Amino acid sequence: MSEQTARRYELLYIIPTTFTDEEAGEIESRVSGLAAKVGATVESTTRLGKYRLAYPIKNQRHGYYVMAMLAAEPSVVAKMDAQLRITPEVLRHLILSAEEAGSEAKYELVQFVEVNVEDKDTRPRRRLSKDKSSEEKDEEKPASAEASADAKKEEEAKSEETV
Repeated sequence: MSEQTARRYELLYIIPTTFTDEEAGEIESRVSGLAAKVGATVESTTRLGKYRLAYPIKNQRHGYYVMAMLAAEPSVVAKMDAQLRITPEVLRHLILSAEEAGSEAKYELVQFVEVNVEDKDTRPRRRLSKDKSSEEKDEEKPASAEASADAKKEEEAKSEETV
């Protein structure tokens, strides 16, 4: 690989949380080995942490996010992309050029926080204020007044028919 045609790329991939931290480290080294095998140079690898996925992927709801900085030729990146697609330990991956990805910019990810669903709140979800409850009563009065007016009209219609 000649250094003149080599470009910097950012590889972001997700490992399922069914693997332990040690196993995830082994998978990271396998992905780095895969990159070296196809002709890319891994400059750095950073594990970003465990996060909740936006939607389930292969029945997984959480994953370890790993970012690797690579130096490679464009043809090598295509080969690596093809290899990562068939790697079962990688749920999803994305390869971007470092300039496009903005790797120098600072970013902040929000760490996953588990919520205990079994501790349900016993309070009602929404309380009606006095203003709302009085408005509902006011709305009921015209409806009942309209019903009584309709009943009077029907009685008048019956009495006219009998006369």
